[in-house]
Amino acid sequence: MLFPMIGTSVSAQSYYGTNYVLSAPAPGSAGTTAVHMSTNAIVAWADGFLDVNLGTDVSVEWRTPEKALGPATGVFDDVVSLGRDGSLVLTFSGGIQDRPGADFVVFENGFSDSFLELAYVEVSSDGTNFVRFPNYSYTESPVPGFGNVETRLLAGLAGKYRQGYGTPFDLNELQKARDAILSGQNDFSSDFINQFNGAFSSLDFDRVTHVRIRDVSGDGLTSFDARGEIIYDPYPTTSSVGFDLEAIGVIHSATPDQPAVSIVSVGSEFVLTYRFDTNELMSAQLQRSSDLLSWTNAAIEQLEATTNGTEIFHTVHTATGDSNCFYRLLFNVP
Repeated sequence: MLFPMIGTSVSAQSYYGTNYVLSAPAPGSAGTTAVHMSTNAIVAWADGFLDVNLGTDVSVEWRTPEKALGPATGVFDDVVSLGRDGSLVLTFSGGIQDRPGADFVVFENGFSDSFLELAYVEVSSDGTNFVRFPNYSYTESPVPGFGNVETRLLAGLAGKYRQGYGTPFDLNELQKARDAILSGQNDFSSDFINQFNGAFSSLDFDRVTHVRIRDVSGDGLTSFDARGEIIYDPYPTTSSVGFDLEAIGVIHSATPDQPAVSIVSVGSEFVLTYRFDTNELMSAQLQRSSDLLSWTNAAIEQLEATTNGTEIFHTVHTATGDSNCFYRLLFNVP
């Protein structure tokens, strides 16, 4: 029950060789890497989704991918359940950039530090080629439907922490994994290496635009970690089956000069709220796109500013919301 040697107390994947220690512990414990949903370090959230491929046995009330957009709320049913072996791609119009430390955070809705449903995390810069984060599970035996998983036996998998606390991911770990593969200093399976190498050259570390979350089925038959070893998590479950994705927060945006934007659908209206460090209402142009490549202007019905006493929030209202489109704001438009 050991893990790749950590280079610091906050990363369980910084070395892929033969020395091992346990991974980071649960929230509230010394050395945890858990990120609370209210942290000011998160500057943006997922603002679109693609490739909805929900797995089996998910009840209809848990099959709403829009619930994974925008900020984490800590509300138990404000999630989309992926189902057994299901997957979902979330998109980020501002992109994610590799900078020192964790670059983004994935939130699940686990109700305790030990009821943990897990998922693989994969990233892409083109929406086609996805690179999976190296992942490790040292749970040695099957876990019943509402059984327990020790968080210190997990690394590189989403769902490591309970609701309200996200699992951080550092894009630089992918470069370290690539270096380990090229040098032969790794414990990865051939299947993992082949998939990783096939997609790595397409990844732009300065602009990751897609994150795919893929459920780990804990049945002991279909899901394996980067070493090729079985991953166990609670199985079987019912109703909200599989990984319950609440949100993905961006810590390092590829466009750091842009404020954080969240999108909320209110009937046919879209409301976009973003943080900024001034009370001045900026000149902004709202745009929309169906593919994140070509953008057309959309009308802004109302622009207003509010504050919670410490942060300024600007809100844009548009009456022409389209749930099949992505939206972005361009600032300081003459």
